Amino acid sequence: MITIEEFEFPEELFYDTKEHMWLRVENPQSKIQNPKSMIEIGIDDGGQDALGDVVYVQLSGAGKEVSRGEAIGSIEAEKMVRPLLAPVSGKLVEINQRVVAKPRLVNEDPYRSWLFRIEARDWAGERTHFAKSREEITAWVNSELAAHGRK
Repeated sequence: MITIEEFEFPEELFYDTKEHMWLRVENPQSKIQNPKSMIEIGIDDGGQDALGDVVYVQLSGAGKEVSRGEAIGSIEAEKMVRPLLAPVSGKLVEINQRVVAKPRLVNEDPYRSWLFRIEARDWAGERTHFAKSREEITAWVNSELAAHGRK
């Protein structure tokens, strides 16, 4: 676990540094031979803090083909409303109905309260867009904190 100030970032995850989303590759050992990978996606600890109390989550229905950067829903919180963008291209296979029904789960436990799962078409090609190493994550979080006057 990487802890910077009060924020935690599990090291086994990938991070979309522009959207403050985490990505968990499910069963990564079997994905070496298979270009398609199941990716579970949620809002990271710093992202949920920046949003404030999450009050509403709306997501597209499962089965939809999505492209990286495409809006597939939105999240509403006390500080802002923002689109939820697909971090990878592929098929939206599942949305977390538990989080849709109780959006504050994102604040309570951001790394267990995933939002959606995408079967990525080209995880090997798209994975380079995300922070993964301790050094990348630390530099990114410190930069974010400095940009917001917290460091």
